[in-house]
Amino acid sequence: MEARVGTPLRVSTLLASDPAAAGEPPRGVLSLEEAAGRALSRNLSLIASAENVAIAQAELAQAGLLSNPSASLSAQWVHPQAQGLDVIGSVLQELNGLLTRSTRLDIGRAQRFQAGIDLASQAFDLSQQVESKYRALAHLLRARKLADRIVEQYDRALRAAEARARVGVIPTPDVNRARIQWEDAQRQVRKLDAQYRRSARELNWLLGISTAPQWILPEEAGQIPKDLPALPSVSATETMGLRYRLDLQRAQLDVQVGESTVTLARWGFIPSIQAGVAVERDESRNLKVGPAFSFTIPIFDPGIVAYQLAVARLRLASKTHAALEGQVRQDVRSAHATLELDLDDVRFFRDRIIPQQEENIRLAEQSFRLGNTDLDSLLNTLRDYVASLQAYEDSVETYYDDRVSFQRAVGLVWQRLTEEVQKHKEEEK
Repeated sequence: MEARVGTPLRVSTLLASDPAAAGEPPRGVLSLEEAAGRALSRNLSLIASAENVAIAQAELAQAGLLSNPSASLSAQWVHPQAQGLDVIGSVLQELNGLLTRSTRLDIGRAQRFQAGIDLASQAFDLSQQVESKYRALAHLLRARKLADRIVEQYDRALRAAEARARVGVIPTPDVNRARIQWEDAQRQVRKLDAQYRRSARELNWLLGISTAPQWILPEEAGQIPKDLPALPSVSATETMGLRYRLDLQRAQLDVQVGESTVTLARWGFIPSIQAGVAVERDESRNLKVGPAFSFTIPIFDPGIVAYQLAVARLRLASKTHAALEGQVRQDVRSAHATLELDLDDVRFFRDRIIPQQEENIRLAEQSFRLGNTDLDSLLNTLRDYVASLQAYEDSVETYYDDRVSFQRAVGLVWQRLTEEVQKHKEEEK
């Protein structure tokens, strides 16, 4: 996980965590890195899933155990009236388990590693949920500031309308329309506050805390970034995706397990053999000692069906891996193209639409003060400006949402992705 998120995932810490114990909630300013770190160590679902790794470790140990030897004892009378007694005992050990032990251990190790990959996949998905929720909170903070600006704009328009109405320039219905716009803007502020509180509690739960949040986001989280980082090339991100996507690594392990299972199935053609020693004491109290063997007769189940089943499962695992490899490439390309479009939208709103709308507002207010335009024209210009600001903020939020999708497609968070791309460029030089 440290290679993908930058934060280590410690299974021992998760296994030692008590879900019933209330953790210390975060306080003060909560950064995205701290939120991700707390989630990876205290999320209750992740703590429960860590037990699968412990179970896989126990199953690996069990796979290395040999079967217990079997003992038998029988007593036989020479005939019912005779006092002579034959006693026969034997101790036998199953040999097939010795021959297949290394293969079973290979399968157990691969399955243990798969359990680790499953936990890492859940942890990576959790980190992306945390980032998505964190970005959503930052979006709500920015939307709240935007809503305050909108209230301010409509408040100015309302005061101007009331001043005009007092001297009889505009009728009362026009003032009422301006007041309704101002009240609706205030209602949006209250709605955003409620959404923020709800999302903050949801993020707190991802961190393993069920109480009300006692933290705040940093100041810069409520500001639209002045510049957004450039996208790495498609080829570089495809390479990273093939290397770091955990589901692809798990599919590779499925192929390894399938190959070992086929090898194990081949041993099934050998009948189950037991070897050991037998001891007999006859009616004359003479002891007889010698080797003893037993084996199954493969008449009804010679192992062919089990072998064909293992081969079919290996074919399925190989084809699934090939399909998933192509899907990873497609996921990366699609997410990359979507993020490119989002960047164009953000830059267009930032560099073209918003400056023009701000100039329109300045001219509309000046024209209204001079009496050249009516209140409806000013309100229409304000609505256009508000719509542009909201569209700009929505484009920024869409960019961050799609960036999380891009990180999922590649299997790396943004910081680690840029580090890997830079490392790749340096190696090429």
